[in-house]
Order: sequence, then C-alpha cells, then structure tokens
Amino acid sequence: MCGIAGFNWVDKNLAETMAQQLAHRGPDDCGVWCDENVSLSHRRLTVLDLSEKGRQPMAYGNLHIVFNGEIYNFQDLRSEFEKTGDTFRTGTDTEVILHAYQKKQAECVNDFNGMWAFCIYDADKRRLFLSRDRFGKKPLYYYYDGKRFIFSSELKAIRLADINLEIDAEGLNQYFYQKYIPGEYAIYKNIRKLPPGCNLIFDISSHQIQIGRYYFLENQIQAQREISLEQRLNSIEPLLCDAVEKRLIADVPVGSFLSGGVDSSLISALIAKKHNNFKTFSIGFKSDSFDESPYARKVAEHIGTDHYCRYMEIDEELIRNVIGRLDEPFGDSSILPTYLLSKMTRQTVTVALSGDAGDEVFGGYDSYLAYKYAKFVPACCVKSLAKLTGGLKPSDSKLSWSFKIGKFFNDFDANIEWRHLNWMSTFNDESRGLLLGDAFIPADRLFSCGSGRNLLTLQLNDIHNYLAEDILKKVDTASMMNSLEVRTPFLDYRLVPLVLSLPENYLIRGFTGKWLLKKIAAKFLTAEIVDRKKRGFTVPISQWLRQSDFMRQVLAGREFYEHNLVNYNYVRLLLDGHLARKQDNARKLWLVFVLNWWRYANSR
Repeated sequence: MCGIAGFNWVDKNLAETMAQQLAHRGPDDCGVWCDENVSLSHRRLTVLDLSEKGRQPMAYGNLHIVFNGEIYNFQDLRSEFEKTGDTFRTGTDTEVILHAYQKKQAECVNDFNGMWAFCIYDADKRRLFLSRDRFGKKPLYYYYDGKRFIFSSELKAIRLADINLEIDAEGLNQYFYQKYIPGEYAIYKNIRKLPPGCNLIFDISSHQIQIGRYYFLENQIQAQREISLEQRLNSIEPLLCDAVEKRLIADVPVGSFLSGGVDSSLISALIAKKHNNFKTFSIGFKSDSFDESPYARKVAEHIGTDHYCRYMEIDEELIRNVIGRLDEPFGDSSILPTYLLSKMTRQTVTVALSGDAGDEVFGGYDSYLAYKYAKFVPACCVKSLAKLTGGLKPSDSKLSWSFKIGKFFNDFDANIEWRHLNWMSTFNDESRGLLLGDAFIPADRLFSCGSGRNLLTLQLNDIHNYLAEDILKKVDTASMMNSLEVRTPFLDYRLVPLVLSLPENYLIRGFTGKWLLKKIAAKFLTAEIVDRKKRGFTVPISQWLRQSDFMRQVLAGREFYEHNLVNYNYVRLLLDGHLARKQDNARKLWLVFVLNWWRYANSR
C-alpha cells in the first residue's frame, strides 16, 4: 500500500513535504517527480517487486503514475498485453496500469479487479486522470479553487499547501448525524472526496474538472439476475475462494484478521485450508460484553493457524494519538482496536486479509433484522411503544437490549431508508439542532431517500455510504497508520452483485441474518462459531467516559470549545446526564470528544 499526492504547478519542496506527511503509508521508499505542469509525490510500501524498479512515480512514455492499492488480476492482464508485443521491466501491477491506460484510456479501469486510488499524468493530452476503486477501499481527496488542483491519499497532505480552509456545515451535520462524512463531502469547504466507482479528469490547460462514474452496481445486479438462480448459487462459494486466493498474492508475508465472527473466521478458514502455518490476529477486551477473543482462539485451533491476540484496555495516550492524527472527525470508536490490531499484525506480516463487507453483502446487520421486525409492528402503535421505551434503564454493555429497543421505536419511519438511517444515527434532527444551533441542517437536506421497500434498498444505502466512508475508511486509516496493507475478499467486484442479485430469503431467512454465508461457513467451521449471535467490533466508550479524566476534560473544558461549532451548555447536559446514569449518552459524547480533540490537536 502507498500514499500519493500531487498538484498542477511546480514546487518540488512542497511535493517532498507532502510525501513526508504520508510516510506512514509507505515507509519503504519515497519518490517525487516534477515538470513544468505538475508535481507528483509517492510513498511506497513494497508488496510486489521489492526492487528499486518498482519505485514511483513510474513512467511509461509520456505517462507518469502515482498509485495506491493492488490490482489482483495484474498477472492475467500482463499476459494479455505480452501477447500483443508489450514488454515489461518490472514485476509490479503499477506498470500494468500504465500499459492498460495507454491502450484503453479511462476505460481501462473496468478491467481491474482490485482496490486503487491513482493519478496518471498524461503529458501528451495535458491532463491528470484520477480514479478510485468501485467500492472506495482506497481514499482519494482533492482540493479545487477554480485554478489550483491538489489531490492526495490524505487530507493532511493537502493542508500543507497555502490554502484557506473553513469548516463545512454540511460535512459537520453529516458527521453528527451518521458519525462519518459520506459521499463526496469532507469536513472542509473546497475539499472533496472522489466518490467510489468514479474517474476524474483535470485539464491542465483549461483548469476544468470532469467527474464521471464508471461503475454502476445496480446495473451489475440486474445483469446477474439474467442468470438462473441455480447457476448463481453454485457460483458463490468457488468465487469467494478465488477472491481469497487472489488476495494472497504478494512478495511479503500475509496474514488474516480473526475476530471470531463468522466473516473473518470463514476468510481465515479458506486460507488455512490451502496454506500451512498461516498467521491470524485478534484483539480482546477485559469486559466480557465486548470480548470475542475466546471465539477467535477456538477458530484458530479448529483451522490450525498460528494465532496472536492482544487485550485492550482504556489507553489515553492511544486515544490522543489516533484521534489527533485523523484527517477529519470520524466517530466510529472501533478505529481504536483496529489500530491496535493493525499495529500487532504489522509486527509479523505486511499484508492482512479481513472479513469486512460480509454484513453489507450477505445481510448481517441488526438494522436489516429490524427491517423484518417492522413488518409486524402496526405503525399506529409505534408512538405509544416509543414512550414506554423511555423508562428503560441505560446500560454500559455492548448494544444492550434497552439501546436496540429504544432505537427501533424512537427512530421508526414509514420509509425504510429513513428508518435505516435513523437506526444508524447518533444525533437525530432534534438533538442535532440543539447541538449545532444556527449551523443545523435537517437530515432530509443531507440525504436523499427513495421509495424502495426491500432489503436490497438498505444494502445499497450502506454500500454507497456506511461501508465506503466508515468501515473501509476506518480500516484504511488505522492500518496505514501502521504501514499495514489490508485486503477485503468480500468486496471482489465479481462477488458483490452476484450475492445482491439473490432473492431476499437467501440472505435473511426467518430472523437469521447471513443465512447463505452461514451455510457456506458450516462446511469449514463449527456450529458454535457459525450460529453464535453477532456482536460487532466496538469498544466500551460508556465505561471509559467514567474512568478517563482526559476524556471528561476534553468534553467539559471550555478551552476545547474555541472552535464555536457546538453548544457547550447542551454538551454539559449530556455529560452530566450520562455520568449520573440517567441516560446513555456515550455515543453522542464520543462524537463531541472526537471533534474537540481533533480540532485542538490540529490547531497547535
């Protein structure tokens, strides 16, 4: 994995400084290249062709590339190109991208199976061609003020340029609504993210930007439905196995995350079936409600892997470090154990496979089950039932029943997309209005929901938003802070539309989520693992708020509110109510804490 950056003027010093800012993403090598039109920066984590030949920026004729990611089918593409007379001087996928672009221009990305964010400088056409993979596994930020164009893997590198940055009210509202900033938005005005499945062309002469989508998941799902159901069902397991094998290609050691849940357990089992002495890694917690490490150990013993585990307790220095290094406010607290997991894993291997996206693709979230439950609840009864949930006692345990029941009734909406977003929300419109005052923007101006009425509607919503800018962003951020590359077999572009094309009862049957995936997993894992209740990967924030003087100070100290972005008095009410155990405000307070510490750490 790597870090990339560049801009449309010549400044070698700035390009080198940007590269240094991205050093954690690529500790093995550094490259900068400039001509009269552009400056390109690259930091390299060597995974394929460890020699100096793989150094970037890499040239092929008048094309120059900086690339972050992996193209898993690069060997197949290379063989095709060699048949037509192409020659290669490296063993990298980077060089294959350049040859593919030279032959097909922007259309080349349709042939790639992988994860990527790259920029190709086409000197003949005087343009920059940027692309981001289909599902957003690799990040790509850009700044544009009508004249200057800057791009990077991380927003922090863009901030090094002499640009004016203001907090974007829409990004701020999205953060407090869903705990992440979805879509193309970022926390700053004039900085955007290239959406997943999109290309961007910047014309150096005219200073014009053109963004186009090259991947339409909905169309791919419809195309799969033209194939018989039997054929589709028979294809899924072999395709998943192939997706795993493709992601083991590397010239460095490879391991696997293993939480003990069915997703990561199945991925690890598929690897261990063909590869001996394979290494797996997990994080545990002292709190039983949050600890899955015993299950991870049982899986490791069953499939025969060399297993590593580390236990996590509250660590104020870790919190300071991780939150302070974020590009922008990010409220998924599981970034902390993901960071520790990545740190431990990187001490042994350079690449790890994960079970991420299993829930989105195969239908595993509690909110999907809530969609099923809601069919049996008369809308006329919801308000009265919501009042009854107000007296439920708050709990410090992970996703307690009081929390789930409260979310189900208090955030109920007849439109299933809004119901789903509300289920996933932290601050609803009412509480966000109290928090943000004049900067408040209602949810219906932040998101546009259709009138879909099936499970696929919710899955697509998650894949386009939550998966791309929460789950995948979390893993990329935490792993790259530790120079670890993470690969995601469940997001193979051949597999995703195939599974999503299936009738709903293959994903949720009765009130069992991930029904089909569990049927596959049962061939490789014990029933204890396959059938156990989903727990998720979260941390005991509620307990930490009571234990940590540092966290409470960042929430209560007025010096942390100089940004004037939130209502201090309202936050104090939330904090006092939580500490008195009158309400469970942990998730709300965590988002405020992250904003305060991120802003404070990045203003010094």
